[in-house]
Amino acid sequence: MDSSSLPMRSSVGQIDGLQMLRAVAVILVVWWHTGQHLAACGGQALPALNVFGIDIFFVISGFILSLVVLRTPKQPGVDTTWDFLKKRFIRVYPIYWVFAILILLRMFRAGALKGHNYWSAFFLLPPIHSLGGDLIIGYSWTMMFEIFFYTVFGLILLKTVHWAVPIFILLLTSSVAIGGLCNIRHPFWIVAANPILLEFVFGALMALLYARVGTRRHVGICLTAVGICASFWLARHNQSWIANGEQMILVNHGAFQRSVTWGICALVLVAGVVFWSPSMHRGPARWWVILGNASYSTYIISQLVLEFGSRAFVHFHPDVSSMFVSVLYTVTMLAANLVAGYFCYRLIEKPLLNGLQNRLLVKQSVLSSRNAHHTEHSAGFAPLAQRSGDLPLTNTVSKAVSSDESG
Repeated sequence: MDSSSLPMRSSVGQIDGLQMLRAVAVILVVWWHTGQHLAACGGQALPALNVFGIDIFFVISGFILSLVVLRTPKQPGVDTTWDFLKKRFIRVYPIYWVFAILILLRMFRAGALKGHNYWSAFFLLPPIHSLGGDLIIGYSWTMMFEIFFYTVFGLILLKTVHWAVPIFILLLTSSVAIGGLCNIRHPFWIVAANPILLEFVFGALMALLYARVGTRRHVGICLTAVGICASFWLARHNQSWIANGEQMILVNHGAFQRSVTWGICALVLVAGVVFWSPSMHRGPARWWVILGNASYSTYIISQLVLEFGSRAFVHFHPDVSSMFVSVLYTVTMLAANLVAGYFCYRLIEKPLLNGLQNRLLVKQSVLSSRNAHHTEHSAGFAPLAQRSGDLPLTNTVSKAVSSDESG
């Protein structure tokens, strides 16, 4: 997973539909993991869309970050790269480290740290020897792909801003193609050339299109309906040669097939919601935005909630083999995860984000604005929208990513 679930401020510029999709994605992921825990306890897992939530997260992440880059009014260089990466890392690492440290302390107390090297997992980097074996938080494998995605974008910004998104698309597509031809099995290359990265590319392509055409409500509604129907059709006709979980993706078994089936389905769904851009400020719809804001916390904390929640549930209901108990278990675990994720977001993640952003980003923003103002007057630079050759960003696009840019 991802930082695509990372919350944007609830402002006019936020695409509420994407926050709703983030909420749906984390529900799908938790539902899938709940079914795995239920099966391990002897119960019957309910029908699920396997890891479709991860596909949605990756496409959203590619879309949002590409829009951020498209509206970056800066010159390429170290400062632009550092500013971009710092904003991303502030959103990913702090809350992850809180729970990673808690889990490491549990493992240390149980004597389970011996013979393991968790340094790469602590920084969400591919391990030296094998993927998936030494993860601190079991579901954090998705975030390795996110960090790789951020890093590639950041390195491109060293040389160009205007062409950053097309170059990113070309680099990741080429990397996946080379990886498929050479079949390199080193853990780093399994991440750097994994076909699942194409889902970030899908989001980037969507950003280029949206930057030019803006919202298209009726088209969006139709695409949303197609995406929903296609996801249920894929779930009903899912094939064994399509990667359906962490292990198959990390060994690159069926990952390309997943990208061109579930990944494209996620692209259609995200495109539909983005073009539609429904308003969700009132009534029950507002709760989907709230759940979307808390989706990263929900994802991070879900491993602990499922572990302790399953123990408690099985203690009171040792026999989970009946369908009624399976449904009760799934609903209970899902509700517990959403509640825990919400309070984790409100009490831990949001205060951490606000504190770090105020300390590290706000002062820099003020200084950068002063410098930019001085530079424009002294060097005669035109505003971003007036520069010859820049992509024409609509007002909708500018507003859509303003909250993410401000952090």
